[in-house]
Amino acid sequence: MQNTLKIIKAKTSKTLAALFLIALCSLTANAQYQDSLSLANAQWNILEIEPGVTLKQVHFDNQNLFGANQFISIIEIEAGSGKQIEIVPSPVLTETPVLAKNSSALAAVNGSFFKFNYQHNTVDYNSVDYIRKNNQKLAPNTYTSSKRSMHQRGALAIYDGELYILLADKVKDWEKYIQASEIITTGPALMIDSQDVPLEKSSFYTARHPRTAVAKKENGNILFFTVDGRSRESAGMSLAELQNTLKWIGAAYVINLDGGGSTTMYVKGASDNGVVNHPSDNKKFDNQGARKVANIVIVK
Repeated sequence: MQNTLKIIKAKTSKTLAALFLIALCSLTANAQYQDSLSLANAQWNILEIEPGVTLKQVHFDNQNLFGANQFISIIEIEAGSGKQIEIVPSPVLTETPVLAKNSSALAAVNGSFFKFNYQHNTVDYNSVDYIRKNNQKLAPNTYTSSKRSMHQRGALAIYDGELYILLADKVKDWEKYIQASEIITTGPALMIDSQDVPLEKSSFYTARHPRTAVAKKENGNILFFTVDGRSRESAGMSLAELQNTLKWIGAAYVINLDGGGSTTMYVKGASDNGVVNHPSDNKKFDNQGARKVANIVIVK
């Protein structure tokens, strides 16, 4: 009898656990559905920067995206518009709007990860990630262990005027073999060919932060994306939330760039300094908190 009771209890426990998992998956799916609806029904503020280049912004201020407030900015560059994407490295750390203005950019976002050193160290363009510009290597990947850091597991590459988002393969120093005139390694990659890239469980992935990303749609349109964070007005996103957001917007390829206090979007002629989002380094929800960075991605 006792053995029978033990078996019944064990089966009951497994059944309850299975029912709990089903309920949890159902709740998660429903939440994602509601979030995708919120995004689809959002009232975007739209500004044509130039023919073929559009700024779209929306502020979810009623905790109605991922249960939080979010301020999202997107620059969409239409394929075939004749606009040029470039990677702009700086030998000294410089604010994104300054680099963008000096490069005659129509629009820009901050780029890849760097050595957080305001002493104007010029070694390797302050970058911890690989940079190639005009077919010349400017900086190597800096390894702190035997494997790549999460921000070296993908790349933005420009070949013959076209932007590609790449996922690192298993070849050591794989970035050296990419055929492209301009490259920065960054990451992690979030989507490749409309397929989600599996995400890790570390705090960098799961915590909410300001985020910057570049994406590409199936039709070839390029998206520069920022979401503000670290404020009451905008919480920021986990990488899973960022992945879902860009998937719902229609991206087929997505890669994460440096975020946090670096997250900055610039549009020529907008505001007093061109910054259209709310960089968090000054801990104010305004456009004055741009951090000095090592490189940016621009459209001309």
